[in-house]
Amino acid sequence: MNLTEYLGEWTKVMDERELLKVMSQLNTLYGTTLISPNKKDVFKAFTLCPYNNLKVIMLGMDPYPQKNVATGILFGNNLEEPGATLSLSPSLQILKEGVIDYTIPHGNIVFDNTLESWAKQGVLMLNSALTVEVNKIGSHTQLWRLFMSRLLQNLSINNPGLIYVLFGKQAQTFIPYINKANYLISCNHPAYHARNGTPMDTGIFKEVNRILQQTNNDSVQWYQEIN
Repeated sequence: MNLTEYLGEWTKVMDERELLKVMSQLNTLYGTTLISPNKKDVFKAFTLCPYNNLKVIMLGMDPYPQKNVATGILFGNNLEEPGATLSLSPSLQILKEGVIDYTIPHGNIVFDNTLESWAKQGVLMLNSALTVEVNKIGSHTQLWRLFMSRLLQNLSINNPGLIYVLFGKQAQTFIPYINKANYLISCNHPAYHARNGTPMDTGIFKEVNRILQQTNNDSVQWYQEIN
C-alpha cells in the first residue's frame, strides 16, 4: 500500500515504521479473528478529516467492541450498515444530548449519527486504539499505544494551537504527549455518564467553538437546526 496516496498529508505526523508494524499485525489478525471496526474503516477518521483544515482532535478509548457497530469514527454509528444495530449506542446518545443541550428551546434538529460531518469540518475523531477484538475491550490498547503517542506528539509540535478534547481516563493518559502550545479539554467519557445515568457537560462543545471563534473566527457546526 502506498501510505502517502492513501493517508495523504497525515503521513507527515505519523511514524511510518510503527504504522507499518501495526498494519502487518492487523493483516494477520483480520484473517484469524473478529475485529472491530471492519478493516476498510480502520483509518476512516483520517481519510474524512482534511489535514490542512484540522481544528480539533477528539480522543476516546476503544472502538465499540460489538460486531457491526464501530465505524472508524469516534462515537459514530451507521444505522444503515447491514447488520448494524437499529438504535444509537449509549455513548452516542449521551454525546448527542450533550451537544444539543435540550434545556434550551430548539427548532427541528438534524443530527448526523455517523459524525462524519464533524470529521469533514476538521475534527479528527479518534479512538485511543483504532481497533479492538470483538467483545474484548482493551485487547488492542498496547498494539496502538506507540503509534498514537507519536502521532499526538507530532501533531502537538507541528500544528500548535489545536484543541484537544480527551474523553475519559484512557484518553487522558496521552496528556504528556500534548505540549502547552495547544488547548486541552478533559472530561468524562460518555460511557461513564451512560453507566451512571448522568448528563454530559454541554459546555464542552460551546467551549470548543468559543476558542475557535477567538483564535480563527471559526466554529464547528455540531448539528443543523431547521426552524
